[in-house]
Amino acid sequence: MSRDGDEPERAPASRTPEDEAPGPGTRPRSRQVARGAAGGNDDFLYHLYRGSSMLLQDQVVEAKEELERALALQPQDAKSQDLLAGVYFRLGVYPRAIEIWRRLVDAYPKEPTLRVNLALALFKTGQADDALEHVHEALRIQPDHERAWGYLGLIHWRLGQLEAARDAFLRGGQASMARRMEEALGRDAPMPDPGPSGEELEASDRAAMRSAAEEALERLDSESPRLALEGQAGRAEGRPSGVWSPIEPGTEVVPPRPAETRPRLLGEPPTLADRVRRWTVALSPDTPLAVTASGALLVQAEHDVFLRLSNVSAVRGELRTTVVRRRTRGRELDALLGGKEPVMHWRGPITALVRPPRGRLFAALRLGEDALYVREELLFGFDDRVGFETANLPLAGDPVVVTQLHGDGIAVLTVPAEPVAMRVQEGEELRVDPAQLIGWSGRLFPNAQRGTAPYSAHAPPLGFRGDGVVLLGEAADLR
Repeated sequence: MSRDGDEPERAPASRTPEDEAPGPGTRPRSRQVARGAAGGNDDFLYHLYRGSSMLLQDQVVEAKEELERALALQPQDAKSQDLLAGVYFRLGVYPRAIEIWRRLVDAYPKEPTLRVNLALALFKTGQADDALEHVHEALRIQPDHERAWGYLGLIHWRLGQLEAARDAFLRGGQASMARRMEEALGRDAPMPDPGPSGEELEASDRAAMRSAAEEALERLDSESPRLALEGQAGRAEGRPSGVWSPIEPGTEVVPPRPAETRPRLLGEPPTLADRVRRWTVALSPDTPLAVTASGALLVQAEHDVFLRLSNVSAVRGELRTTVVRRRTRGRELDALLGGKEPVMHWRGPITALVRPPRGRLFAALRLGEDALYVREELLFGFDDRVGFETANLPLAGDPVVVTQLHGDGIAVLTVPAEPVAMRVQEGEELRVDPAQLIGWSGRLFPNAQRGTAPYSAHAPPLGFRGDGVVLLGEAADLR
């Protein structure tokens, strides 16, 4: 999607023009950068410059470190906060990105690009209604904001509102997307495709971040010439120029920090009604389970769901539950699904808020056509569109119980951190430590037979062959 190139709205009259907060797509000169260029706070500018340069090279992790260093020197700098939120977004740390962009939106409510970025992060975490509110507000402020129209189309598409999605894509200049909506409407399909592919969103996000980084570098180069790649004559003669430069060899002179820094004035706090509206979350009827920005699991189910009872914070409606037993080949077993803290059958309709176990994160995912095999101890629950079977991994010693999940529903896992996915292709074998196994998906066949190669005695005991993906985590956290 194209980047918005207009200047953002001016701040209220009580602020000076230098106080205006930049969005990632349009960045007016911030007070911190202007003051840093004039007052010699080159440590901050150096790290901000380096972080922006690394974003252009898709070095996202390194850019995160540089931008965090810049913010440590000037915590209130809006440009650095905005870039860092974008980096967290690219890394998939959506709650942190949402937290930063919410603060910026609270401080600069008239900046449409900040609201668009926040809306995209909310949309990626399943909070479509909240995202819709911010996109509408961005378009009220700037009716010709093309990115806002494009993301409005995506949200309507995900909600199954094809006509509204088509109109929004047209307003945003996304003719090809509008044609896709027309084709779906022509088929008279009750529901659209599941939404844009991860590749489409990733390409859009990367292009947006590169645009933001390029504009940041342009402004930094114009506002602080010492950070540009200067001193060419000195380097041609093989001697340092004496100027702080990120690629210059030789002795680097660290500039002095300013003696004092005036505190940045914060904006007026939002009203109670605005806060309550922002904190209130809701799910579409097709999404009975979702993880909120704070990491809690929100349950809004018209029908039955299957969840553990641990860490329930709030319940609306009567909580009626029965035990769920393990199942093999359609036959119910005596053992309970989930072990000591079993998965229970919750009768709908039910609304609840559940906190993750200590040291764990909730991970909600829609299965679609793919079956998921997951360690039973990491399965927190699923909705009534998901079927399950129980099996044991072929390992010596204590059995590792695995649950197979299938169906076009939502499953919820509890994991210590984001899993690592390793691909397995036909003709290959991947051997893993069973203690680090979270689960797998695809046509994979586990086995505990070691090979005959000289190194086989030292290889992990569990092997996978076939075509699919294996999910791994830290061994100490999964035991």
